[in-house]
Amino acid sequence: MGDKGRTDGLEQKYERDSRIACKYGTKCYQQNPIHHQKYKHPPQKKHNNGEPTNSPKRIKLDVDPTKKEEINKVKETVKTQNEANTEISDTQMPDLNTPNQHEFLEAFQDLIDSDITTTPKDLDPKDFIQKKFLVEMPTDFYAFWDFCKSLKPNKPEEALKNIGLTLVGPYDVLAGKFNGIVDKPETMYLIHWRFYSDPPEFQTVLKADDKTGYHIGYFRDSPSELPVFLASNSANVDGILKVTGDNIFAAVNLYLDDVKKSGDPFKKMNVHKIQSALQKRAQELKLDLSERTQKIKDRDKKIVTRSFNKIGIVIPYNRKTQTGYRDLAVTNKELTKILDNIQKSRPEERQKFLSDLQLVLTNASIATDECDFGTGIELGQDILAHGVETLNGTIARFLASNYRLIGREAFAKIAEAHMKNRRKGTNLSII
Repeated sequence: MGDKGRTDGLEQKYERDSRIACKYGTKCYQQNPIHHQKYKHPPQKKHNNGEPTNSPKRIKLDVDPTKKEEINKVKETVKTQNEANTEISDTQMPDLNTPNQHEFLEAFQDLIDSDITTTPKDLDPKDFIQKKFLVEMPTDFYAFWDFCKSLKPNKPEEALKNIGLTLVGPYDVLAGKFNGIVDKPETMYLIHWRFYSDPPEFQTVLKADDKTGYHIGYFRDSPSELPVFLASNSANVDGILKVTGDNIFAAVNLYLDDVKKSGDPFKKMNVHKIQSALQKRAQELKLDLSERTQKIKDRDKKIVTRSFNKIGIVIPYNRKTQTGYRDLAVTNKELTKILDNIQKSRPEERQKFLSDLQLVLTNASIATDECDFGTGIELGQDILAHGVETLNGTIARFLASNYRLIGREAFAKIAEAHMKNRRKGTNLSII
């Protein structure tokens, strides 16, 4: 049978097909299988070489070779999703058959050429952390990485997995996870492993494998200073932070003490060996494994107030003139009730409870105008730790403006980035 016979047979089969005729006919670019299940397409006439004569012209994008791997990953992801999404209706799929498709592809090419940059393959970890996370990590942070390398040379970040901990956050830089990848927007690094109620002063470095969202991080009072201590929090439980020593060896040692008291037999089996090695290394480094060292006790004397996260706020405060902080217009109990009401209220009721909060906001704004910047920081941290879901803009406004007024710009940027992309859950990596 010649080409004409084959074509006639295909055309007859097309006529008998009960599916809806695709309005784009042979010019259809859709690859989604759902589209082809619903719509029929006329057979394409072929040259002697077997290529369709009326197939749409392919456009070749000249892509920088260094970017091809990342683009191919995106293509593979889209392909996988298209194959998996068998329940998505055809009307939900993007229509690629537009008159401006070629112009769109040209614009996409410009985007590829101009906007996508990659991180260095041999980046300097300390410099990268300082630039992207806006903070400097202390010497014990790096010493702990070396300790984990001694336990698991190939994957130090997983050295503590059998006791339920994984190194994350800035440790992902040391693990090489940011080397030679498509660079992220600056604000994305600021929310890497930032849990739902983490204040800007807190930088997560360890996460547990449980459902509570337990994580451990360094806490500093100023972005230009090294951390004072580490703290832990269970993000899916509450916004309360607990002090866990002034170095990461102490924090993990205290965690191991808690594991020994728990009922998890699998974790308890692995504690002794790791804890013995950890305590030995801490002794060699002359690190204090106490929960509350003298450094932490000295900080307690500088606290002007304790917000709902219980950790205490240290800000510039003149005790003689009492400038820098004043009490909120309500008690902690009253503010908790207002925020509870906002959180639980139906949309039609919410305005009433927001009106109750307005007096507190107004008084905090007046405090800021009169140089009592700690009041706005306390209010922002109270709302953040409470967990109410509808006041992210309020949190960002009070924290960012007051941090800037006391010269803590990095904390202001972190607060703004976090409130724009505040997420619940236990997988908060940006990679």
